[in-house]
Amino acid sequence: MDLYNLNYSHIKPSDQYPLHKQDTWELTLIIKGSGRRVIGDSQTTFGEGNLALIPPHIPHCWDFSPNNVDDEGCVTSLTLTFKTDFIDRCTSAFPEITERMERVKAVSSAISFDEATTTLLVDMMMKMKDEQPSELLPYVLRMLLIISKREKDAKVVGRNSDNDRMTERINKVKLFTSNNYARQITIDMIAEHVGMNRSSFCTFFKKATGQTYITYLNKLRVDRACYLLRQGKFTLTEVCYMVGFNDVPYFNRCFKNNRGVSPKEYADGVLTKRDILPQRRSVDYDPVRIDDDVQQQH
Repeated sequence: MDLYNLNYSHIKPSDQYPLHKQDTWELTLIIKGSGRRVIGDSQTTFGEGNLALIPPHIPHCWDFSPNNVDDEGCVTSLTLTFKTDFIDRCTSAFPEITERMERVKAVSSAISFDEATTTLLVDMMMKMKDEQPSELLPYVLRMLLIISKREKDAKVVGRNSDNDRMTERINKVKLFTSNNYARQITIDMIAEHVGMNRSSFCTFFKKATGQTYITYLNKLRVDRACYLLRQGKFTLTEVCYMVGFNDVPYFNRCFKNNRGVSPKEYADGVLTKRDILPQRRSVDYDPVRIDDDVQQQH
């Protein structure tokens, strides 16, 4: 599967997917149809214009009523799916949005949005429907930034109770790290933050993420260092300390392990934003403007 995909569905109600779950995120818009939906531990009605974001691994289905169909006897929906790996690649390409993307990844329950945010997202999805696949990237990135701004005000519409505790704890670790990476963070400190001892935390984090906490922390710091280096305002040594490393040789090793080049080579332009994530047709996704767009809808 691609890192992201937009699927326009026009089918008979009886052909709708049964209860299922997948390892991708799913943002689904109901264009035509109504009925009852199941998302995790919740069962509610839905109608036209309904929009829901469903994180990976939460069981869900839409049970459409045969009494609300178009002239062809069909219902219509539009679904954007994307992988967590896509969010991570956006962060790697644009370290300045790391905190915003971590907010998206911290969403552990299915959510719906307020009217203003829904209007923005629906408008973008309907525009995407008429675009070529090669033109979708700027839209998807801007939508993620909008979600990252409004997720705190979203309404929970379904939970995956089996994984809630683990997901909540991992998200708490990631948010703390994102906000404090420039400080000295010890294993004991982060373990205490989530109510665990050092040994239990190390085992828990490795099992949940497939990597050690130090590996995760160093990658986050390197991502931030890339952003600072691209600004051209700081020396390599200044960047090293600004992102939380306290030893330049260790910073150099971590940087090369993550990026394949030294900080100096990166700063000299061996890797650029265009090399990592090619530019598409311009669609403005400046975070400041996105925030203004949302506020103007209220």
